[in-house]
Amino acid sequence: MPSSASPLRIFCLEDNPLIIFQVEAMIEDLGHLFAGSAISFTDLVKRQDLDRIDGVLVDIDLADGRTGPNAAFWLSRQGIPSIFVTGQEAIAAEYSHVVLATIGKPVSEIELAEKLELFRHTNRNGGGTL
Repeated sequence: MPSSASPLRIFCLEDNPLIIFQVEAMIEDLGHLFAGSAISFTDLVKRQDLDRIDGVLVDIDLADGRTGPNAAFWLSRQGIPSIFVTGQEAIAAEYSHVVLATIGKPVSEIELAEKLELFRHTNRNGGGTL
């Protein structure tokens, strides 16, 4: 069920290619734009195109370890909102102050659609206050 509002540009920070593929398909089915992915926090900070995205979906454990919370904090300092997408809700709750929300795995399209709308209502210049 695509949104009637303008499409959001969503980036995915996830190291499992099957989950990336699934989330990409859901994002596009919802009428949004999949803006790419990275498998580690290290790869994320090397990106030069993050100013063109509306939000990032972040897993807790990435290719370079349990760096998802650090990535979410770094993104918030850049003024880029994020949402955890994880099966580790207890760990995500410890870092809830740096993200807009948490989506549990397996990801449902209905919950993804609802939580992506949070990116629409976030001030991109807030930096570190999420």
